[in-house]
Amino acid sequence: MRPEPVTSELTEPFWQACRDGRLIVQRCNQCDTRFFTPEVACTGCASFDWTWTDSDGIGTVYSFTVVHRAAGPGFETPYVVAAVDLDEGWTIMTHIVDCEPDDVRIGQRVVVRFEQVSPTLTLPCFRPMPDPDAGT
Repeated sequence: MRPEPVTSELTEPFWQACRDGRLIVQRCNQCDTRFFTPEVACTGCASFDWTWTDSDGIGTVYSFTVVHRAAGPGFETPYVVAAVDLDEGWTIMTHIVDCEPDDVRIGQRVVVRFEQVSPTLTLPCFRPMPDPDAGT
């Protein structure tokens, strides 16, 4: 069985949104910085005045690695772990899905796809965006 994150009062809104098929991020009401992972204060200006806001879930692969040896039970190898820069100006560590690991590229455009891992855990994974020039 795959391990699940320990939630807190701070992180529960994020995980609930994922279960609802929505990607959200903290946005500072003072400086408009979007930041992730969840923090009690803005990472840009240290303000405590922030709100959760919806994300379009579209971004670009900044960096990635292909994992061939599972970190523990519940992971099927190989899988891709990537840092994705979202168009709204924040970054998330995630899995790239719906493609072969060898097809992932830095600079590749991706879009969020929610993957239900268990009745209580839905992960925001990302898949390649269709290539408009390929007619897909």
